[in-house]
Amino acid sequence: MSGMSDKGAPPAPDNRDAVLAAAWRRSETRLRPDIWRMPPRASGMTFQSLCQRQRDVLVLAQATLEDAWEYMAPRPCVLQIMNASGCVLWQCGAVEVTERLAVLGILPGCYWSEDYLGANAPALAIHTAAPVRLSGGQHFKAALHPWHCCATPVFDSTGRLQAAIALIAPAGQQADADLALTLALAREVGDVLHTDSLLAENNRHLNALYALLEGVEDGVLAWDRQQRVQYLNQHAADMLALDGVASVGKRLDELLILPALVQNAMRQHTPLSRVEVTFETLRQAFLPLQLTLKPVQDGDHYGFIALLHPIAQLRQLIHLQSVRQARTFETMPAGSADMRRLLRYGRRAAQDDHAMLLCGEGGVGKMALAQAIHAASDRRDGPWLAVDLQTVTLRDMARELLGCDASEGDAGQPGKFELANGGTLYLEHIEYLSPELQSSLLQMLKTGRIMRQNSSRILPANVRLIAASAANLPQLVQAGRFRRQLFYTLRSFAIEIPPLRRRPADIPALVDHHLRLLETHYHRKYQIDQEALAQLTRYRWPGNDEELEGMIERAAMVCRQQRIRLADLPEHLAAEASGPEDSTTPSSAFSLAETERQAILRAARAGQGQPQAIARLLGIGRTTLWRKLRLYGIDLTQFRQ
Repeated sequence: MSGMSDKGAPPAPDNRDAVLAAAWRRSETRLRPDIWRMPPRASGMTFQSLCQRQRDVLVLAQATLEDAWEYMAPRPCVLQIMNASGCVLWQCGAVEVTERLAVLGILPGCYWSEDYLGANAPALAIHTAAPVRLSGGQHFKAALHPWHCCATPVFDSTGRLQAAIALIAPAGQQADADLALTLALAREVGDVLHTDSLLAENNRHLNALYALLEGVEDGVLAWDRQQRVQYLNQHAADMLALDGVASVGKRLDELLILPALVQNAMRQHTPLSRVEVTFETLRQAFLPLQLTLKPVQDGDHYGFIALLHPIAQLRQLIHLQSVRQARTFETMPAGSADMRRLLRYGRRAAQDDHAMLLCGEGGVGKMALAQAIHAASDRRDGPWLAVDLQTVTLRDMARELLGCDASEGDAGQPGKFELANGGTLYLEHIEYLSPELQSSLLQMLKTGRIMRQNSSRILPANVRLIAASAANLPQLVQAGRFRRQLFYTLRSFAIEIPPLRRRPADIPALVDHHLRLLETHYHRKYQIDQEALAQLTRYRWPGNDEELEGMIERAAMVCRQQRIRLADLPEHLAAEASGPEDSTTPSSAFSLAETERQAILRAARAGQGQPQAIARLLGIGRTTLWRKLRLYGIDLTQFRQ
């Protein structure tokens, strides 16, 4: 070549910039411009693997380049897509141009490598991450001088270089817009890559969200501003008896009849939180559920997401909460014959399913016995609900027991009979039940059905009723304040629980039981002196078992070294102590010796265990006091603060 240097290099073009000059210097150190060697080429499985790795980019680029070539044909040029290493993955263009390039070894699978081809546009575009245009003598290799080449890199959404697009045409047939064309094609491919990346990311998030919604225990139902179902999980489909796939895209009114409360909330775009509603299917099936409604604003319109909470789940939660404090027959101490007989009756009642009545003074443990009956019955896995009717106003009693439907301005709620379905409902102070509800309760016991307040729907009530009362129900029946038929229905299986003063043999067992419970709670070991236990046994216990439990807890709190002594018991125990209620013979509680002993105990408490003060209070000498103390076995140290 004329004008070549001693090494055979052509004269450097005048318009080379610093980047091109650097490429030329690199090429000059390892190549001769007049010698052409075929570029390295990937083939077979290697080439297929490279294409597979760039599949997303390749598919997009093929469509883009084919569209561009269709517009450019029959111009003599070739469009190529290559990976970030410069390997040509695919090309399209004029046949005569592809054939001429193939003679040079430039075809799919070859590498636009600067190490083999010297300074060239694709290699520079990938190296500099910028568009490059080289024509004729700007190429280092003489074999490329007959060619014009433009190349532009392609970037993904993260700014990472993924590929390059090149346009190759015979020198002299280039166009001024060639570089701009490759830039436009590269940006189009990059934009589609970015869009696909966002779409794939959104799909991943959406799939994760769907997986989460499918995993929640509640039903999820979403609809748009036109009330078309956008999503419902399998739980919602099961609860509403719908086809989960076929329902998507349909209007809600084609699937369900929405409760009035929900329709009103949708009109006003207001949320609802755990309201009791009843959906109605087009087949006229009623589906009671708890619902939480969330409006979702869409411009000037609103869509909605509804969470459906099954009533059965609420009942199960009530059951789990009640089980923690449930009593059983095994946990009920029985030291007396009366108590053993009572537990025997209770176990027999657990085998039945009829309504029953527990009678007895306040504090004798009617609820504990009812819990034990429930725990031993076939309903043990169902809910246990207790309602003290004395604490419920007459105005709220029907709503509390029977429930009410949702209506405008009223969220509605399930009644206790519904919540206790499949289990046991315990009604304390049954004598406070209003006359209207006495009739409803009697009807429920006869038919096993209830009707909500302000509703015409009849609901099943599979409930075992245990009523309790400390009142004289026969007297209330005679006075017309309690329905005679309801009383006889409940009295068909009645258990009378005797007061604690009639079963003093139970007191030691009850004391031991309560102390063991306190040990479990406070992680301490408690003991009680025999003298203190004897004092508890002599007391009349007007508050019955509950009073004893409270007194033991108080004594455990004030005693020293976890040992309950006589001094730790309240003073009124000695003053109100007596023998058994039905005793017809004088007992030791009324003897002169016992009276003297109780006087010494009261003086010991008042004098805080100080002998001089105690003797002064009793009006006796200290020698006499010491003799009396030894006689009655009283230890003054336990009264000292």
